[in-house]
Parts: sequence; C-alpha cells; structure tokens
Amino acid sequence: MIGILRDVQALAASYQTMISDIQTPAELDQLRSQLLGKTSVVAKALGSLKSIPIEQKRELGAAANQLSRQIESALAAQQAIVSQAKDDDLPPIDFSQPIQSVHQAGHMHPTQVVLSEVYDIFTRLGFAVVDGPEIETDWYNFEVLNMPADHPAREMQDTFYIESDEGHPPLVPRTHTSASQIRYMEEHEPPFKVIVPGKVYRNEDEDRTHMWSFYQVEGLVVGEGVSMADLKGTLLHVMKELFGDSTKIRFRPSFFPYTEPSVEVDVWYQDEWLEICGAGMVHADVLERGGIDSERFTGFAFGFGPDRLTMIRYGLKDIRILWRPNMLVSKQA
Repeated sequence: MIGILRDVQALAASYQTMISDIQTPAELDQLRSQLLGKTSVVAKALGSLKSIPIEQKRELGAAANQLSRQIESALAAQQAIVSQAKDDDLPPIDFSQPIQSVHQAGHMHPTQVVLSEVYDIFTRLGFAVVDGPEIETDWYNFEVLNMPADHPAREMQDTFYIESDEGHPPLVPRTHTSASQIRYMEEHEPPFKVIVPGKVYRNEDEDRTHMWSFYQVEGLVVGEGVSMADLKGTLLHVMKELFGDSTKIRFRPSFFPYTEPSVEVDVWYQDEWLEICGAGMVHADVLERGGIDSERFTGFAFGFGPDRLTMIRYGLKDIRILWRPNMLVSKQA
C-alpha cells in the first residue's frame, strides 16, 4: 500500500506539467489514457482497495479519487486550449452563401440496419420493444442492480456523473440499458419478454473496439420455470438469424452483480470465437426489488452491442469508423 500511495503522490506533483506540455488532441488522448486508463497509477490504486485494511483504504481511496478529479479538470482545461488553437487555424466560412443542394438519396446507417434486423427477430419471438430514460438515477442504474456505492463493479464502467443537489438524487447518463429492468418489473406482472435498445455512456478510453457512447440491447425474460437452457436457445436462434445457420455459441463463466450465474457469450463466426454478449439468470435480489416473487418466478437477462455486431457483419477493423462524419460509411449499407 505504501508503494502505491507514493506513486499517487508522485503523480499528483507532476501531472500539471505533463498536461500543460500537450499541444495536439491526439497527444492529449494518449496522455488521458496514460493518466486515467485501466493500467494507470490511479486505476491500480483504486483496484487495490479491496485487498487492504479499512484504515489504509480510506487514505489511499481519498488520495486516488481526489487525484482523478484533479486530472480530469486539468485535462478538460487543456482540451479547451488545444481546441481553440486548432479552431484558429480553420479557414473562415461565409454563412451568407446558399446551402448546396443534395440530390442523392439517403441511406440507413449500418448500425441501424443491424438494429432493424434485431427488432424484427425479437418481435417474431414474442418480445416487446420498450424504451427507458437515457438520464437515469443512481438508484435504477446501480443500486437496485446489486451495485451499491462502494461496489467495485462501478469502476469497470468508469461512469459520468451528475452530482445531486437539494431535493434531487444523483443522476447519470445510463451506463447500460439494464437500468430499465426494475422500471419494467415495477409496472408489469410476469410472464414477460422485452428488449430495451438505446444509447449508453461510459468514460471509456477509445480504441478500435471501444467507444465512450454506443448502442446496447438489453433483453429480459421473466416467468415460471425460465432456465439457462431458455437463455442459450434464445441467443443461439438470434445469432443464427444474424450470421447464418452454421453459427455456434458458447458460454464462459463470468460475473455480473445483477445475474447469478453469469456468463460471457462467444459466437463462432468465420472460423474464430468472438466475444459478443454478457448474460445470466436474473439475481433473486433484483427480482425481489422489482416486486417479483423470486420463489415462484425466474428470469434471464442479456446485453449486447449492435455496433459490435455491425463491426463483425461488415468486416470492420475499427469500430470508430461507424461514428466518424464520413458519408461513405452510410452508403455501404
């Protein structure tokens, strides 16, 4: 613990100079990953909290969280400086000129093509397509899904937060559409089958397979006698519809606070296993918080990213291509 704390203190003394030397957005993104990414000093300090005594945990946790906030603030300030310098180099635009007419027909975005197929597959299986709020309360996004304030699973999502004030709970751009699970349970009696598609938001280091904002489709089935076999049969059917009859899936043991047991789901596609989905049986505590008798009813849940499916479908090497301002992407669908 002493060594980690010393690293945190050393970084606290040097990060300002490191950030102020940055001159380009690319360098700033690289430094952000170095200072706050999953292998950073801050991440290692927070990750070590679960294995140290409580009195040391308070000291190290406070130092690491304070440093994280200070670095975020300094990065944001430098981002504004770098962006302003970049904008100053742009040529002037004459807004009095008429807008150029566009005569070409529009195209569906590739992710929307995949989403439309997903909706069609699930509705044919009897699922309802439901919506939920993009700005969620901490309660629905975390607490009722077995993720209290000190749960380490929150760190995995590196969440954006909107702090609470008098009379208002803390809010968060939802990190998963699983946040709608309890909302739906509170208003409906089992049995039911639903999917909840939509955008989710995480403070994610962007790379070729990760974005800070992306689509997710959450599935939830609750009824009497619902089993892991039903989960596997459903997902196998869906993936065969999307990728062909020769598609296979496999389950690997995993952990999610809101399912027990939990699995990672891989798809065999074009001679390799691809991680595609997280899933499991809905935790009894989650069912009870939704007002459902866990002694009588069971359920399964899963969540996958249509952007990742689109990447696989179209053979893309970098997921960021989908959301860059490039019309050639939409014209391929």
